Amino acid sequence: MNGPLPRVLLVTDAAVSDDLIVDCARRAAAALPRGAFGVQLRDKRRPLVSLRVFAWQLRRLTRAAGAALFVNGNPQLARDVDADGAHLGSGAGDVQCVRAVLARACWVSVAAHSDGDVRRAVDDGADAVLVSPVFATRSVSAARPGSKAGRGVAAIRSACAVAQSRSFVYALGGVSVDTAPACADAGADGVAIIRGLLASAEPGRAARAIHDAFETR
Repeated sequence: MNGPLPRVLLVTDAAVSDDLIVDCARRAAAALPRGAFGVQLRDKRRPLVSLRVFAWQLRRLTRAAGAALFVNGNPQLARDVDADGAHLGSGAGDVQCVRAVLARACWVSVAAHSDGDVRRAVDDGADAVLVSPVFATRSVSAARPGSKAGRGVAAIRSACAVAQSRSFVYALGGVSVDTAPACADAGADGVAIIRGLLASAEPGRAARAIHDAFETR
């Protein structure tokens, strides 16, 4: 992927309506410099035909806003909608195979729930690792109650030490306006956010505050 590093990645949630996701993404992108925002489409529930339609909607939005679009777990779909790259779950695929499917310059990120995951992703040539969960998390939707304990910012520091600048390190899980500065201080290159933006009444303002936490460090 060419252009500046996306500091803020919005990860979509299947429990949230398409309209809310689009509105959130539009407002967040408008509040940030071009290239500083990206959307990761993650939806394991809907049929592929419907997912493809939504992916194109996000592609048009992100392209107009100068933002990036990544597709979770489906490099073929990422290729078909001309996304900027794909995201893989931990142990879910081979980075080089994904690049071959996309058949062009692209960004491939990998989920990392341990230092071992980070090491494997970096050795496989991943552009970025999404370290999670950093802070305690809970669902955006009341229809999916539950929470996960966080690993703490030590997980970011450890991931950075393993990556040794060969892959970008993003913090995921419980990231918000309040917790983003700690992620930046721990060495993260950016953050991936779900609830911190989708549940915000002012996602543009939230995205800007999170972005600026990195620019001032």
